[in-house]
Amino acid sequence: MNKNIKTNNTESITSYKKYYKPKIYITTLSEMKFYNVLLEIARELDYIVFAQVSLYNIISMQENLDYSTHIKYFNKIASKSIDFVLVDKKCRIKLCIELDDNSHKKKNRIERDNFINELFKELEIDLLRYPVYNVYYKDTLKRKIQESIKEHYYIK
Repeated sequence: MNKNIKTNNTESITSYKKYYKPKIYITTLSEMKFYNVLLEIARELDYIVFAQVSLYNIISMQENLDYSTHIKYFNKIASKSIDFVLVDKKCRIKLCIELDDNSHKKKNRIERDNFINELFKELEIDLLRYPVYNVYYKDTLKRKIQESIKEHYYIK
């Protein structure tokens, strides 16, 4: 395959294969085990499950910010995602769920988790942190989900 690709404006760009490769899996095995149980619970509670949701799909920027402030704070959320989000039939966020595995014990991950915790608390977005297990018990997880869903910011 040609390493250079010609574009319409006759620029030559390097092949993307030099920089990227496709992933085989979209999620980890632990996340998939959790997702399968979460999907059953969501059906029972009449919710929809989304996985790997970007923070900028959960949080928007205030409109009155100057450009540099907007960019600074947008960049803090731009590359972060939440493992799972439960929404109701109107697509309103009911609960965000982070599945915490051993990677959450690393210093940079602890800092990221603290930022998410503070941000969600201040914005009153319900967040459930759930540890990774080999087996997930539906009734236990369902109860924890129901306990974690509070009055929502969009109802006020």
